[in-house]
Amino acid sequence: MIQLQTASDGERTAIASGADAIPGRPRARTLPRLRLRRVLAATILSVAAGLSPPAARALSPDETARLLGGMSALPADLGEAARAQFRPFVRDGTQRWNDYARRFGLPIQEWARGELGSAAGATVFYPFSGPDFPTAQQLYPDADRYVLVAIQPAGPPPALDRMPPEELATYLARFRRNWTLFTRSGYFRTNDLDADAAQAGPRIGVTGPLMAFAARLGYEVLAVEPVRVDAAGAGLEFPAGGLADEHTWDSVRLRLAAGGREVLLDYLRIDLSDANLRRDRAGAAFLEAMAANRIVLKAASHLLQRPHYSVMRNAILARAPSIWQDETGIDYANFAGLFDVTLYGRFTKAHRLFAPGSQSALADAYRRHADVRPLPFAVGYEKESGSSVQFALRITPPSRDADPELSRLKSRVEHQLAEYARRPRMLFLGGSPVEPAQAQYVRSVRLQLARVLAGAGVAPGRAPIISLTLAGDGSLRATDIARSSGSEAVDLRVRALVRAGGPFPRWPEAMRERADLLILTLHLPET
Repeated sequence: MIQLQTASDGERTAIASGADAIPGRPRARTLPRLRLRRVLAATILSVAAGLSPPAARALSPDETARLLGGMSALPADLGEAARAQFRPFVRDGTQRWNDYARRFGLPIQEWARGELGSAAGATVFYPFSGPDFPTAQQLYPDADRYVLVAIQPAGPPPALDRMPPEELATYLARFRRNWTLFTRSGYFRTNDLDADAAQAGPRIGVTGPLMAFAARLGYEVLAVEPVRVDAAGAGLEFPAGGLADEHTWDSVRLRLAAGGREVLLDYLRIDLSDANLRRDRAGAAFLEAMAANRIVLKAASHLLQRPHYSVMRNAILARAPSIWQDETGIDYANFAGLFDVTLYGRFTKAHRLFAPGSQSALADAYRRHADVRPLPFAVGYEKESGSSVQFALRITPPSRDADPELSRLKSRVEHQLAEYARRPRMLFLGGSPVEPAQAQYVRSVRLQLARVLAGAGVAPGRAPIISLTLAGDGSLRATDIARSSGSEAVDLRVRALVRAGGPFPRWPEAMRERADLLILTLHLPET
């Protein structure tokens, strides 16, 4: 349950039980294992910042989360300069959170208890979420797993105790700004998230806010781990890249503890457009499975109402047992015959930023229905008509094929997945893979390219970060600039040299069994 808290809250007790959603791992956890996990997680925090494990004790994930949430006594390890910066940050964070709790958090919790019922042991799936963990958790506080999906990279957990003073000051100022914007409105704006991902200097990302929210919502943060969807789309696995590689942290898992159980919070960076899901077969399969859980949709920019988001929309319509959404989610007309929809609040038209006529069927439903229920909190984008929520509960179970509309939707999803199955399997690698065969292959490609570029006089440090698409026989299928060197002339020259530098070595058998195309991202020249 969300609480109004102060900066002097005491430390929580570690919880020794819970559930693990990664296949093959045991469900039960003992207290010694959780203690070991905290030690390992603290090391990950240091390595994620590109540093060797320090001699001094690093902040634990939970200490970092509580500091970011503005609710922790300041550890002596921080040093006086850092502590001086954190004192006003902690006071401001507590005030902002208490304002959020009064305006949004507590009313949402009270409403959800009466309208939604228990979700004990369930998974909650929240597409287009950004870092908005609070909404999903307050609607379904007893769920065992929350899966959030958005397009922004998560980023590594911030190493607050290892930042130089100027960098720490910049990070805290940016975090305070994002925290304030959320606590005032109750949602994240895509433009703000994209601007943060693109700016120079320390980025807020998604991981830090998720950690702070978890602490504020009453969880202990046991560990923060990078994850990715596995090649089959059946679950999550540890990425191939090194912990110092920022792309390793595109998606993250937070292991949380509260109330005697362990809870999983997964944030996945996936582009939910049809164009991407036709390329990303594993991601599409994973999302199709996630669509069979309770759905939350909020501030989703009306994307699921557009033709080019049909894969995600149809999977939800075909499989979800329930959908909680504001007007920016699925078009109300799509619910006909599939869901029993209860209307809350008021809706006449979409926010002026979106296309006129968006959700016209929903506006008509609000005019016609006499049993629209009150909504005691604001949600989503502010507009003249106020806030609205629709709770859609499936009429026909997903397993029953007698309903023609359901059968049509399921058939469409199955057809799209069959299309993905015919597309090439892709393997994405950065500069430091973990698996020995992959690491050896990347070294051989890197050395070959380094010789080519050195022979052409390209100086170290002037080359861009480059992405190669390679077939199993070593042939080069495509060359792209992942990050510019800063000079268009250098970028064009490097691309030409790379194209001329092939063919590259044939893949090891272990890699050929796993994929058809390799997307390899390297910073060159290197030796």
